[in-house]
Amino acid sequence: MAFVNPMPSIESIPLLYPLDYLKDKRDLTSMYSRMVRLLPKISGGRLLDLGCGQGDFISFASKTGWTVQGVDLMAWDNPLNLPIKIGDFLQMDLPVENYDAITAWAVLEHVRSPSAFFEKVSKLLARDGDFIFAVPNFKAPGMSHTCTEDIPRHLWLFTPRAVSNYLQKFGLQIHSIRHDDAIYTAYPFGLLRLALFGLWKGDTHCSRYENKSVALLRNRQIKGNLREWLSEILRSVGPLDLALDAVDLALGVALAKFSKLIKNYGVITVVAGKEGKKKAIL
Repeated sequence: MAFVNPMPSIESIPLLYPLDYLKDKRDLTSMYSRMVRLLPKISGGRLLDLGCGQGDFISFASKTGWTVQGVDLMAWDNPLNLPIKIGDFLQMDLPVENYDAITAWAVLEHVRSPSAFFEKVSKLLARDGDFIFAVPNFKAPGMSHTCTEDIPRHLWLFTPRAVSNYLQKFGLQIHSIRHDDAIYTAYPFGLLRLALFGLWKGDTHCSRYENKSVALLRNRQIKGNLREWLSEILRSVGPLDLALDAVDLALGVALAKFSKLIKNYGVITVVAGKEGKKKAIL
C-alpha cells in the first residue's frame, strides 16, 4: 500500500472538499445501474451506502426495491429527503448484522483508518450479506508513478493483496474482484514527463511532470465541460506542453487498456462477504 504522509488531521479533512466537489457526480444513471447489478439478488434487502454524498445512488437503489440508508462525513444537500446520517461512521450507533449489502464506492481511500472501517462493516453486515467497494489499485502498471490520484484527499492507495488481508483480518472473504472500468476509470497520466524529466533530474514532484491539460479538469468530468475545458487548455497550455500532453494522454489510455487485459487495472471493484465462496478474478 501507499499512504499520504503527513496525514491530514481529522479537523482539516472537510476543508479538502469544496462546494463544487459533487458538481459532476450526479445524475449518473448508467453507472448506478451497473452498481446495482453487483448487489445481492434478493428482494427487499437492506442497503447501507458509506460516503453517500447527496444520496443519488441510494435513491436509485430504492427504486429497485432496496430499503436504503446512507452515511457521510459531510452534510451535502439532500433534496430528496433520503435517510442519511451525517458524521463519523466509526462513531455511529448502527444495528449489527443488519445489512444485506454495504457499499463504499471510492470511499475507503479517503478515510484515515481503513482498518477500522473494515472492522465495523464486518460487524454490521448480515450473515449472508455482501460488502461491495471500489478502491484504487496502486499495483497497476504506472499507477505508482501517476499524478492522477486525488492527493491529499486520497489518503490510502490499496493493492489486491492489501484488500484481501484487511478482509481476512475481520472475517470476510472475497467473492469476486473486478479489474475493469465498469464503475470508475483510472489512467496513469504523467508518465511521459516523468520519463523525460523526472527520472533524469531526480525531481518526481507532481507539479513538474503531471499532464497539464488533464490537471485543468480538477473536480470536473469531461462530459458537459468539454468546450470549457478545451478553451482553458488553449488559454493556459503552451504548444510544447500541449504536444507532450497529447502523447501522454495516448500513452495513459493504452496502458490502462493493457492493465485490463492482464487483470491488474488501476481501480478494483470487490465483492466480499462472511460466507466463503470461490474467488473470481474478472
